[in-house]
Amino acid sequence: MTRRRGLALAALVLAAALALGAWLARPRASVARAPAAAAAAAQATAAPPELAAAAWGASLPPLDALPEPVRRLLEATPYPPSSGRLHPGQDDLLHPNRRYETHRPIPDTLSHDPAQVVTWRFSADRWAYTGAEVVHAFLEVRRGREPIEVEVASASAVREGRAGAEGPRERLDFRREGRDLVADLPLHLFADHLGSILLEVRFEYAPGRFHADELRVFHTPADRIPARITGEARDFVREGSLVVELGVEIDRPGFYRFDANVYGPGGEPVAYAAWKGDLEPGAQAIPLEVYGKVLRDAGVPGPYTVEQVRGYRFLDGQYPDRENLHDLPGAHTTRSYALGSFTDLRHDSPEELALAGMLLEDLANGIGVMPPPVADGSTPEGALEAAAPAAELP
Repeated sequence: MTRRRGLALAALVLAAALALGAWLARPRASVARAPAAAAAAAQATAAPPELAAAAWGASLPPLDALPEPVRRLLEATPYPPSSGRLHPGQDDLLHPNRRYETHRPIPDTLSHDPAQVVTWRFSADRWAYTGAEVVHAFLEVRRGREPIEVEVASASAVREGRAGAEGPRERLDFRREGRDLVADLPLHLFADHLGSILLEVRFEYAPGRFHADELRVFHTPADRIPARITGEARDFVREGSLVVELGVEIDRPGFYRFDANVYGPGGEPVAYAAWKGDLEPGAQAIPLEVYGKVLRDAGVPGPYTVEQVRGYRFLDGQYPDRENLHDLPGAHTTRSYALGSFTDLRHDSPEELALAGMLLEDLANGIGVMPPPVADGSTPEGALEAAAPAAELP
C-alpha cells in the first residue's frame, strides 16, 4: 500500500469511527443488510466531480457541500494540536504532576465481609521533582473503612536505571502522623541521578503477616536542569488568536516542550496551550498560542490567567528521555479581551486539507465508506443514509 493510500485509509477509518458513534446512539433496525441498498449507499458517498477536481487547493468548500466522511473528519478537528479546550474533568491536564494511587486490597484478606478486608495506599505528594527538593511519601492502611496502625519492617529508596535498581539504598524513616505513616526523602541524596528513584516499603498489618509495595518518582538533579522559566510574560492577539509570550533562559540547546493551562476570570478551566521546538542557549520568548476558536467555543472573555507553566528538554534516544525544568510558580494574568477579538473559524491545517482532498478523490473513484455491522449482524438504523451526505444527521 502506498503512503498516500495509507493516509487516506487511516482518515477513512477515523471518519467511519466518528460517524459510528452517532449511528450507535440511534435505535437499531432489525432488518438484515441488503446488498442492493449497500451498493446504492456506496454510490451515494461518491464525491461530485467538481469537489474532487485537481484544483482542490487550500480553499475549502462549505461543510454541508462535502460528503459525510469528509465533513465528519473536518468537524472532529476544529483546533490545532497545540491548543484545545480545558474541561473540569481533565485531571491529567488540570493537575499535571498529581499521583493517582488508590487503596488496593491485600489479597489474603479478601472476604465477603468488606469490613474485614485490609487495603493499603503507598504514595507521595508528586510524581516529578527537580533539584534538591524533598519527596513526601506516605502509607495508609485500613481495615474496611477504618485506619489501622501498622509497623514498617523495612523501607528504602534506590536509583533505578534502564536495567533496574542500581547503587546503594538510602533508608526511609517513617514516622506516625495521626494514624498514617509519613517519610521524607531529601533528594540531595540523589544529586548525581537523573531518572526514576524507586521507593520500597514492607509493613506488618497483622501479627506475622507482611505486605510490600514500591513507588517511583522522577528526579532531575540541579546540574541537569537545562533551562529556567523567568516569569516574564506579555500577551497580545495575533491573527485572531491569543498569544502569551513567556520568557525563558536556555542553558543547553535542544528540543524543548512547554505547556500551560488557561483559566477564566472566575477560575474556570478554559484552554490549554503547548509549544515545542529547537532552542539555542540564551534568553528566549516562547509563544504559547491559544487558538481563537477555543476561546470563542468556551464562551469566556478575558482577562485570562495562565498557570501551571511547565517544560522539559527532550533527550532523543536516551534513557531517561527528558530533563525537566522547575515549574513556574504563580501565574500571568492577561489583559481583558472581548470574545469578538478572536477568530471563530475552524482550524484546517495543510495536512488536514491534503487528507480531505485524497478522501474526495477516492470517493469520486467509487471507494465508499460503509458502517460495520453491529453484534447481531444487523445494520444500525440510518447507517446507509449516513454514508451519504445527508445534512439532517446529527
